Amino acid sequence: MNKIIFSIIALATFTANAQTLDRSIRPKAGPAPTLQMGEAKSFVTSNGIKVFVVENHKLPVVNYSIDLDIRPELQGDMVGFQDLVGELLKAGTKTKSKDQFNAELDQLGARLSIGSDGIFMQSLKKNSDKLLALATEVLTAPNFSQTELDRLKKQAKSGLQSEMDDPEAMSKNITSILNYGKNHPYGEVTTLKSIEAITLDRCKKYFDTYFRPNVSYMAIVGDITVEEAKAQVEKHFAKWQKKEVPRTTYPTPKPTKGAAVAIVNKSGAVQSVIDVTYPIDMKQGHPDEIKLKVANGILGGGSTGRLFQNLRETHAWTYGSYSSFRTDELTNAGSFSATSNSTTSASDSSVAEILKEMEKLRTVAVSNEELEGFKSYMAGTFALGLEDPKTLARYAINEKKYNMPAGYYKNYLKNVEAVTAQDVMTVANKYITPGVANITVAGDKKQIAEKFKKFGPVTIYDMYGNVEKEEAPVALPANMSAAQIISKFIAVTGGEDAWKKVNDLTMKMTTDMQGMSININTTRKAPNKMLLDINAAGQSFQKIVFDGVKGYTTQMGQKKEMDAKEIAENLDEASMVKDLAYLSASYKTELKGIEKVDGNNAYQIVVTKPNGEKITEYYDVATSYKVKSEVTMETPQGSMTQTTYYQDYKEAKGGLKFPYTIKQSAGPQMMDMKLQSVEINTGVSDEMFK
Repeated sequence: MNKIIFSIIALATFTANAQTLDRSIRPKAGPAPTLQMGEAKSFVTSNGIKVFVVENHKLPVVNYSIDLDIRPELQGDMVGFQDLVGELLKAGTKTKSKDQFNAELDQLGARLSIGSDGIFMQSLKKNSDKLLALATEVLTAPNFSQTELDRLKKQAKSGLQSEMDDPEAMSKNITSILNYGKNHPYGEVTTLKSIEAITLDRCKKYFDTYFRPNVSYMAIVGDITVEEAKAQVEKHFAKWQKKEVPRTTYPTPKPTKGAAVAIVNKSGAVQSVIDVTYPIDMKQGHPDEIKLKVANGILGGGSTGRLFQNLRETHAWTYGSYSSFRTDELTNAGSFSATSNSTTSASDSSVAEILKEMEKLRTVAVSNEELEGFKSYMAGTFALGLEDPKTLARYAINEKKYNMPAGYYKNYLKNVEAVTAQDVMTVANKYITPGVANITVAGDKKQIAEKFKKFGPVTIYDMYGNVEKEEAPVALPANMSAAQIISKFIAVTGGEDAWKKVNDLTMKMTTDMQGMSININTTRKAPNKMLLDINAAGQSFQKIVFDGVKGYTTQMGQKKEMDAKEIAENLDEASMVKDLAYLSASYKTELKGIEKVDGNNAYQIVVTKPNGEKITEYYDVATSYKVKSEVTMETPQGSMTQTTYYQDYKEAKGGLKFPYTIKQSAGPQMMDMKLQSVEINTGVSDEMFK
């Protein structure tokens, strides 16, 4: 089931450019564009909203955005509650239910999105007054519903569970914690426990404290005049009451005194998610900002950057390697980051090359070709962005909100053009400092930990930033073999004789994906026939049919015959119980050791199938149940580890036991499948597999 379900649910698309390009020749830079920059007009309302208006009468549409200038308190034991506030606000008001509120929005053809620090709205000009009336009702008479909070918490926990086995999420968490610390808003990490602790009162208090007009910047862009905007805002938002808003002081993150390595374990990973990162003190409008943008662009700002050219084009270790830096105006917590998703075997080599490129930028002057090329790119993208009137409004707000130098954006192109090779080297020495980096790696610690000691002290963390206790390896029992362990699993789930009496087996499972209930129905018939049907709302959108010799797949009505490789794969998938097949002579099994699975010891067995494919199976030492499987999948995006967890074993007909919960992840996608029914020996017809 593993490979089949992955191929169905996690379909990937990939397009390739057929034109041959000589990547060794950098395109010549064009002349910097001439810039004619418009202006946003501004005013302040009676209750303190700072409004910026950009007129654009090409379409009869108006956009409104409210940006809250706040420094909220830390979320503490309820990390994640701020992410729910916006959704709670959209769930109706004192006078309108959620359905009524959404129906009115739909009738207007309007958009309204709310986050923890702002609101965005859009509608046709003729409907803008009605839209603003709805927004005012949200801000002045929200209806915080416990039922809605419970739904959102359940949804948030489901999303978090899907991240628990995702190396990208692991990397993001540990990077944030190490750069900023757990007592900083950027270093707070959401957990299942923190979501469960969230209360409605905490969400209400946050709204009442921070959603205030006197800390609001409003951008109005579109088919509207300044006079019309003034009248609208005063009419609709005058009753939104101002109030003193507290501002929290956060600690300023400091880089480490020397490079250090942090590893988050992802057993069996074929790739490592790498981040060479550390905090920097950089605000928008800082005199070094534009110079650092140029330096960073040359290092890793895109496919022409040095990191990409080195790690992908020269060494083929990754699909891409990039660098970036973030500015931070409110918390003095900017950061630098150089990233790569590299093959496990090349993880340490990738870090070595990233550090080398960072050091080279500090010590060797960039060529005029590189310098002028990226400066022209920056100038072009800046000018292109100005075609969107919303950009002008955002720039005007930025200059006011963050106390940026007057005319920062008007002088942007001039300042880009003025950057020299010496400027690049100077800011590189100041901000691109590999010697103080947190080198974070989400990957297989067994394969990488020892190799990373050359970069600095290595610490193993869990995905929540807690140091993992080093435990002595658990010794295997004397004379224990892989076959014995697999045989024990067969025994505890019913026994070999009972399994061999199964002539046909039908299993019906369900899972939820993006709010849709999906049915996964599998029928097998001995010796190796299989039908897999995935459907939703009474419509089958994926089917795999295999008669033991040949087969086909249908997807959205399109039929495709199986090739030789797919036939070999489905011969394995069609087995009534694959673990019984592992004991046959055509499979090879190797007992590798004992690993922790969900905190419990489990035997790790590598199984080599007849087609050469390997799968790693884990069997609980105490119960003998299979609890986990790992297999490497080849996708258009590269190799990916798919992990499946088996839980909640229960007895079905015939005394056989099945896992009634199966959780499967492949990259960021997680499916939580529930077994609804099992039917055994019902006389399934061969016609089903034609």
